[in-house]
Amino acid sequence: MNAIKATWTNGQIVPAEPVDWPEGSELLVEPITAGNKIGMTEDEWRDDPESIAAWIAEVDKIEPLIWAPGEEAEYERYRAEHKRFNIEAVRKQMEAMQDGDAP
Repeated sequence: MNAIKATWTNGQIVPAEPVDWPEGSELLVEPITAGNKIGMTEDEWRDDPESIAAWIAEVDKIEPLIWAPGEEAEYERYRAEHKRFNIEAVRKQMEAMQDGDAP
């Protein structure tokens, strides 16, 4: 079973979408806390020389990726296919724009 979003309305849980769960399914329900944020805002990001030096020092600790046999070639094939797909998609969009059928 997948999680869904729901709203508490007039003392009842109202799903945001239809569900196909067996009758009598036990559910875990907990409210989503408003205002919980992930990460930092620009105002919280320090850009003084000491902070930048600390960030660079942390990045320098990242170890290089070690490829298993065949992984790098597989990755490069994927990148080439992804690039080809994107170029083709943009070409189709540009053709559609010329025909007046732009999305």
